[in-house]
Formats: sequence, C-alpha cells, structure tokens
Amino acid sequence: MNNLTKSIASLLILHPVIAFSATADNSLSSYLKDYHPESYIAAQKNGVDFSALELQEPNINNIEGMALEEPRHDVNPGKYCEKSGGIFLENNFIATCVSEDGTFGNGDLPLGMTFNPSGTGTINTSDYLRPGTPFEYFSVKFNNQLFTNNNSNGVNPLFDDIPATKTSRLNRHSTTQEGGVLVKSTINHQNSQLDITQKYTVDPNSREIIVRVEMKNTGRSIFKNMTYARGLDPDQDQPNTFHTLNKRGHTYYPASGKPVHIAPDNIAWASGKKGLSVALYSVDPVSHNTCISSTWTTDPMQILSQKCGSNFLYEKINYSDSTINIAFKLGSLKPNQTKVFSFKYLFNQEKPRLIGPIVRPIPLPKPVPELVSKR
Repeated sequence: MNNLTKSIASLLILHPVIAFSATADNSLSSYLKDYHPESYIAAQKNGVDFSALELQEPNINNIEGMALEEPRHDVNPGKYCEKSGGIFLENNFIATCVSEDGTFGNGDLPLGMTFNPSGTGTINTSDYLRPGTPFEYFSVKFNNQLFTNNNSNGVNPLFDDIPATKTSRLNRHSTTQEGGVLVKSTINHQNSQLDITQKYTVDPNSREIIVRVEMKNTGRSIFKNMTYARGLDPDQDQPNTFHTLNKRGHTYYPASGKPVHIAPDNIAWASGKKGLSVALYSVDPVSHNTCISSTWTTDPMQILSQKCGSNFLYEKINYSDSTINIAFKLGSLKPNQTKVFSFKYLFNQEKPRLIGPIVRPIPLPKPVPELVSKR
C-alpha cells in the first residue's frame, strides 16, 4: 500500500447502520424504506413527493381498457386457455396462457401471467397481465416496416399483424423441464418470407420463463435492419393500483456476499408495493437494450435508442403505469440465414432488508502554516 492509498484509507469511516423495519403501511414511502432503502434516502434528498407519485392517473391505455373490460369469473383458467386455442404453461410458481398469436395471456379472461412465491400453485394468485388492458407483445421490424402481435384474445386487439401463427405443446420431461410451448409465425413481405420460431419453457421449481427466438429468412431478398422487441404492462398490485416501481438495471443482494449489479441494457424491472416483481432480462451476445415506456411503444428501434416515451418524473424514482421492454438488434438477414437469441421473464418476491454501513470520507484538515523563527 503506497502513502497515497494509506492516506485515503485513514480518512474513511463507517457510519452507523440505518435500519428500517417492515410495517403494515401500504404507502410508496414505506415500501421504499423496507425494500429499497438507498432509493428512499436518495428520494428524500431530492425532495421527492411520494404522495404525488401515488396519485398519478393510470396510463390512458389502461383507462380505456377499464371501460371496456367485463371480467368473467365463471371460467376455469386452465381449461379455458386450452379451449380458446391457446396452451396452458405452468409449474408450481408460474402460470400463463400462450395465446393463439404467440403472446402470453388470455385477454380479459383468465389466465394472464400469475406468480405464487410460495410455489404451491398459480391459479388464484396475483395476475401481472390481466388487469386493465392486457398488454404483452412481441414485434419485428425490418425494411422500415413494423409487425406486432399484442394479446389478440383481448378486448383491445389493435396489434395483430403477424399472421399464420401456430402453437404446439413440447414434450414434458420431468427431469429437465416442466413444460414448453413452441410458437411458429410467418411474415410475408414483398415476395419474401420471414419464419419466426419462439420456444417458451418453464423448468421445475423455476421462477422464470425462458424464451428462445429463431428468425430465418426463407425468401430471396435481404431483410435490412432486422430488430425484435418484447414488452409487458405489469399490474400485479391491482385492484389497488396500476402503478409499479420501474427501472432499467437492478441490484440484488444474495444471502451471503456482496451486492450484484445488473447493467441497464440487460434488465428492465418492475416491482409492486407488496414486493412482487417481474423483469425482462438477457445477457445474450446479440446486441440488445431495455426501456421503460410510458407510451407503450412496440417499436424495437425506439427501445434500442431509448426513445420509447419514458416519462421519468424524478431521476431516481419511476413509479408509474408504464411498460417494461427489451429489444434486440440483429442487422441484415440474408436469404437462408438464421439468427438466434434468448431472454427471460423473471419473477420474484423481494424481501425487506437493512441498509448496510455507509462509507464516507472525512474532510481533509486545512494545512497549518509552518512557524518561522525570527532572529
């Protein structure tokens, strides 16, 4: 250790641990205290008005959906999904319908996307997708043309322009996977053809849905600037609110060891005030990025360039009715060429925690002038 390092080390002190205990308070400030104390401290320093954030109106898309939605309670979620042409995908933690167009969910009917952190079944648990206007999409853009499918079984089928989708159940293997669904879509464009194959799997006792996407040019012309996007409007705190705490990048705290930081381009994350969270996550080598969208964009280029209508009222806190999104940049796709990439939907139940010691430097003392003796 050199003298400079020693000097810096001697100027660091550990301040006392700041502890927050979990309470029955269901406010945003209480949630941040219990689950994200660093964010709470930063928000206080920035003068964030927590009440104003909580009183914001839902996104206009959800307001319109609320007026149209007529929830049904006479349908068994598992059986209805099969009868509608979709396929039920589940393990003990996660359940969803893979709809006829290849998106997740079953419109305004059961089942959207549910998660039970106890792992004891998923039918009568919090639904992330169904409330308001169900919004879970995938989109493809190439040659400056956008194609999108967005939960076609719903009450607001505005985006359904990827035709010829076929869904099939993958074989179950108890030792390797709980179940899987294969989705095949075809886009015909200017006398050429793009085949999209998406494989959705859930492993036993897993809290994630693994998505593998294969895109193949089966035509005769080059597809330029090929991109893909996936997104979700998470509403797991309904019937209380459509809002979630949203951010790009995430830090989690293992039971032992140092905090683990995930880069913003690898994860878009949303949590409710009860600690239920969902994220779109990827570390695939194919170039990708994430975005929080207040306008519910489906354009991959807007997500990749961070121009997806995000409205961050405060630098550190985004508590709003927004969507989480991830997009991939594949470049040109030549005839007979195939490109493959993958990502995950991650589900979790956050735990209250204490903030650790805060290391702060002590200001350096002012130099004392040397005494000069007079003769």
